[in-house]
Amino acid sequence: MTSSTALAAWISWMPSWVPSSSLGQFEVAASGDRTAPWRCARPPAEGWASLGEGLRIAQKKLRAMSVAEIVEAIDKVAKIWTDRTSPIRLEARARVVAATGFSPEAVDRSFDVELKNYRADSLERVLRRELVDPKVLDGFQPDAELKGATRAIGPRVTLVILTGNVPALPALSIVRALLVKSAVIAKVASGEPTFAALFVRSLADVVPAFGEAIAVTYWDRDDETSLKGALSQVDAVIAYGGDTACAAIRAHVGAHQRYIEHGHKLSCELVSKHYLEELGPSEVARRITEDVSTFNQHACIAPQAVIVEGDTETARRFGAELAVAMDAYAKECPLGTLEESDASSLQVRRLTDAWNAASNDKCDLWKAAGLDWTVTLGESLAGITGAGNRMIRVIPASSMSNAIDIVRPIARHLQNVGVGANGSELWTTTEELALLGACRVSEPGRMAEPSMIWKHDGMPCVSQLLRWCDVEMHRDSDPSSR
Repeated sequence: MTSSTALAAWISWMPSWVPSSSLGQFEVAASGDRTAPWRCARPPAEGWASLGEGLRIAQKKLRAMSVAEIVEAIDKVAKIWTDRTSPIRLEARARVVAATGFSPEAVDRSFDVELKNYRADSLERVLRRELVDPKVLDGFQPDAELKGATRAIGPRVTLVILTGNVPALPALSIVRALLVKSAVIAKVASGEPTFAALFVRSLADVVPAFGEAIAVTYWDRDDETSLKGALSQVDAVIAYGGDTACAAIRAHVGAHQRYIEHGHKLSCELVSKHYLEELGPSEVARRITEDVSTFNQHACIAPQAVIVEGDTETARRFGAELAVAMDAYAKECPLGTLEESDASSLQVRRLTDAWNAASNDKCDLWKAAGLDWTVTLGESLAGITGAGNRMIRVIPASSMSNAIDIVRPIARHLQNVGVGANGSELWTTTEELALLGACRVSEPGRMAEPSMIWKHDGMPCVSQLLRWCDVEMHRDSDPSSR
């Protein structure tokens, strides 16, 4: 699909300089049992070189823009998308609902959380945090420590392999690439292939050069020909996916290519006895419900378990409070419609927990009449997979130190932790979590809204795309002398 063609049921975006006759056109079936009449355009095996060359030419216009101009343009797009009444957002919401089964309100709340991150203040802050002086993206800037000058250069073209589990998340990597003045090849996911092309259309409406420097397409995860074709044209790769999918991509990335990977992660919450007493169980439960239910718990940042300091009965009482809060949230913002396979999987998980509750007095189960939410009481994180769909396990811990020990088995995949604690208890717990592997700690109720300034998965994701050139040990190394 080209930028001059109506989107209709298309999930791809191709710059206007790409001849339609040079593209293969095909249908993309959504994952699972959903019917999705999505159509896509993609270069044939011999067409990737031509696409790559065109993107490199288009990228020269991005390089000529100042980073301030790029930030201003992205901010204009974000302003459109943060308005719930904007036509393109309404179109995107309808498509995401059709592709994922999320309820319309669940999609809207996901959009609200994700897209506010691309306003100018947020973008400027991430650039300052990672680069100190964002103007290094525009040209050589003085560097007092170097006693010379430094310059940051982004990739000419970046390949972004997207995930479909979080509505609006594809915008994140596209924005990061644009901030470093890189053209983009974006590969959408079959689980939610619709958002990216619409977002790029918005970018192109504000700055046509953006649309000319971005291609959005799709190929099956087993299609190594297309993967290798795209990889052959890029300087950097950003990949999302499970451990197996990421390993398959990593195996084909060249030593000369920058590679940023966002693989399988798990998150949880820890609540101290003092925090529970201070705020009250119902308020803590309300906050944790927000963390669990946003994105339908599909995001890596969503907790899969909450570990409560106290005995089994304390955890059981909190589980009952959490069930009340989850039910209230679902009345305002339903889960939506699950694919048959996901619904069956959730039912099996519920049956397993019901059996545990019937045979073990340290286990329990609360659930909606439908599939909107599930709360369980258990003894450990065993069996936690991150499958999502608003299923949360409550686990008792004898102390906050014991809570850390309960988390230890998932240390390799640990990402986001909501810590209900204050003062020295907060900092002692957070220090232990950081050493264990956590890369973000927030208060309960704020887990689902990380800023773009956060070092995603513990990495400086913008600066990691860059290479640098330093001028030092030269008598005329002050760039102001030019």
